[in-house]
Amino acid sequence: MIKAVSFDLDGTLIDSTEAIAESFVHTFDVLGVPQPPREAYVSTIGYTLHQQFEMLVKDHPADLCVATYRQHYPQIMREKTFLLPGAKEGLERLADAGLRLGFATSKKIQYSLELLDHFGILDYFESRIGPEEVSHPKPHPEAVLTSAKELGVSVDELFFVGDTRFDVHAAQAAKVRCLTVATGYATKEELIGLEPERVFDALPELIDYILEEVQACCK
Repeated sequence: MIKAVSFDLDGTLIDSTEAIAESFVHTFDVLGVPQPPREAYVSTIGYTLHQQFEMLVKDHPADLCVATYRQHYPQIMREKTFLLPGAKEGLERLADAGLRLGFATSKKIQYSLELLDHFGILDYFESRIGPEEVSHPKPHPEAVLTSAKELGVSVDELFFVGDTRFDVHAAQAAKVRCLTVATGYATKEELIGLEPERVFDALPELIDYILEEVQACCK
């Protein structure tokens, strides 16, 4: 029986693409790095920031790139980040059904907490996992397994919800049921190819599915 749900954040519950992209552009400008195509860095969302810069910038240390990025990102993240449609209502519905909720993200935990508080949804999450809370980021299963542990459930009592291969691979490695939503950084076709339990076009459909599963188990 499902007792808890853990979520990825970027592309799943929130859209922070513009804040991320602008901060990459700022970093490239400050460090004098030739501007790569926007897709080059947007397509790496899901990796940790340090990993992204290791892939994107060869002439400067990743630590310097990360520090430059983080001088800019907090200044714009609230203005240029948005809740995805149905996110707040969906969390409320799940909480009202008695499900315990958490998140597991590659976004710096400080930024995640500030953004979720800004949107008025932080208190829904009992488990709050960023890259600082694990030794191995997604697609390693540690973040998903830690989320299950903090929520007090076994792996067969948890849904993990995400939007990229990192999320699917992490959930599958943790042997947790995985649902995906095509609102983020992978196409619906890409997600289908990864073989999660289900792929949805939008969050409200996904929330309906979870609640139907819970109700079916209770009959």
